[in-house]
Amino acid sequence: MVTEDYILAKVRKLAILPTFPKIVSEILGLIADPMSSASDLARHMDPSMTGEVLRIANTAYFGTSNFRRIYSAERAIAVMGYEHLSFIILQMPFLALVNARDTRFDKKAFVNHSVACGILSRDISTLLFETDHNQVYVGGILHDVGRIILYHLFKDEWQTMLTKMEEDSLSTVEAERGTFLMDHGQVGAMLLDTWNLPKPITDGVRFHHDTESAAENRDNAVAIHLGNELANRIDLTADLGTFDEFVGKHRDFFLALREALPETAPSDEVHFFSKMYEELRTAQRFLGYMQEDDDTRTGC
Repeated sequence: MVTEDYILAKVRKLAILPTFPKIVSEILGLIADPMSSASDLARHMDPSMTGEVLRIANTAYFGTSNFRRIYSAERAIAVMGYEHLSFIILQMPFLALVNARDTRFDKKAFVNHSVACGILSRDISTLLFETDHNQVYVGGILHDVGRIILYHLFKDEWQTMLTKMEEDSLSTVEAERGTFLMDHGQVGAMLLDTWNLPKPITDGVRFHHDTESAAENRDNAVAIHLGNELANRIDLTADLGTFDEFVGKHRDFFLALREALPETAPSDEVHFFSKMYEELRTAQRFLGYMQEDDDTRTGC
């Protein structure tokens, strides 16, 4: 029987980048203060992260490939911008747990969904709640890391879970709770807790599928829950359509969200949804370009 203590013991033995808490702290600082220096973050990145950041900063996407090459992590961070940077390095330590040749775990879909959830969770939190929206953003990007941990540590149980989903028509969360006695949010938060990440981040991850159980930081959990709900409807590999088409496709979600809003002018609502749409389009272009470049390099 897989128990909570057994899972926790295995999670604590995971060999993942030990400087990750510093990286999260620096990213939060950089996003909150665009005038802050990137040097501290660069010092905390391991060689694989530095190499990936330099590789991407030297691609045509950023208009640098035809000019002088970038050799310093600090300059690469400045060229990429903190948002694009956070897409990459907040997930790298976890994605490294999945073998590049393992096709059973869809890394591209995982990254696309996580990024969309981070963006949407932050936007929703700015609309509904007085909270640290950047912490919600980081929690949104990290909300599903528990899935990778379960897949990496418990492959046999993972297969059992998939069988349960198919045979009993269960959702992922229902199958996880039936197999592991907890869901991936709780498992991911276990690891984040061991690194002493800010509690608003870990609570947002832990309770995004069980917001009523959040004694603290419930606003963060609700924002990530809603961001995840909308992100599940959005495929960043497909055409998002025009703004009007995007809103029309997700009208039921936006109408439900509007009911939770304080009194706002229609123009403010249009501005909010337009901003959300443009942020998703920007992320879509960046991720699409990076993933196409990865496929070219790996010969996929």
